[in-house]
Amino acid sequence: MPETPSPPAALVAFLRGVERRAALLAELQCGDAEVGDLAVATAMHQFQAEAAPLPMADWPRRFWQRLINATSLRQPSHGRWSEEVAHLATLAGHDRLVLLSRLAAGLPEDEALEILAIDQIHYRSALAAACPRDHEGAADAHAWRSLAEAIQSRMKELSPERMARLARLRDHALHPPAEPRRTPAPAPPPRALAQPTEREPPSRWRAMVWIAVVLLCCLALLATFVPRDWWPASLRQQPAATEPRLGLAEEPIIQVENLPPPEAPAATLLPETAIATHPDLPMLRDADFALSQQADLLAWYAAGAQVETQGETRSTDTLDPAQQEEGRDTTF
Repeated sequence: MPETPSPPAALVAFLRGVERRAALLAELQCGDAEVGDLAVATAMHQFQAEAAPLPMADWPRRFWQRLINATSLRQPSHGRWSEEVAHLATLAGHDRLVLLSRLAAGLPEDEALEILAIDQIHYRSALAAACPRDHEGAADAHAWRSLAEAIQSRMKELSPERMARLARLRDHALHPPAEPRRTPAPAPPPRALAQPTEREPPSRWRAMVWIAVVLLCCLALLATFVPRDWWPASLRQQPAATEPRLGLAEEPIIQVENLPPPEAPAATLLPETAIATHPDLPMLRDADFALSQQADLLAWYAAGAQVETQGETRSTDTLDPAQQEEGRDTTF
């Protein structure tokens, strides 16, 4: 179920509650109260245009995003800071913005990461770079506490004139002046049709030339389908044969050349030497070598005879004495 848009009273109450912190953050970021208030007014105007369809829980995140992304807060500033917050003048713009998002805006770390669009590593390194240091280079907790208290006291001590100006800027952002209605400009009179010039005949000639070229191409294409017998005699003459060509029915000329006689071998090996240098000479001299050549056949034969003998023995043992008696010859 879509959420119903919040009434304007809730929007006014939200901006009234956040304008003090926003004005302080913008002033301390750029070092100029007037420039900071203009950035707050711009953020309010952008926020009110898109706040209606958003749930109220998303209003703080969207407003701070519009304010922090203001161009005047992102540019290098040449403002002035009072003595109690003079440490802000020594910081880089990004580090100072991260520090003020914590001390002035009061944003927790998870919300600041989303609004500033940075990760936790960059957020904490920016805070570490913005932290006041003592003369030895270590983090000065006392100076940090003093800076935070100075920022909070400045937020509470905004002058009535500054608050009145912020109220006017807020009302202007919530109720922008209506733009005057603009009457539509009269339509220009229709232009007169251009009079025909002398260039029209060349255009017609170009069209005729293109038509002639297309017709010639069509005639050339049709001529390829006309039988050769219908061609004129001058076109039917075959070109004179310059050299004989090898056809399928012709016998090719094969050149035959005898090979040279074989050459005598460089060296010969006598039979006695071949046997003496044979790598399997010990096996060839073995008396049982011929029998070993039949080892596979003999092993198969011995295994088959053993299986057959065992089968006959088992068949004889399974017969009972009565069957053995029946099988005997009792004619004598």
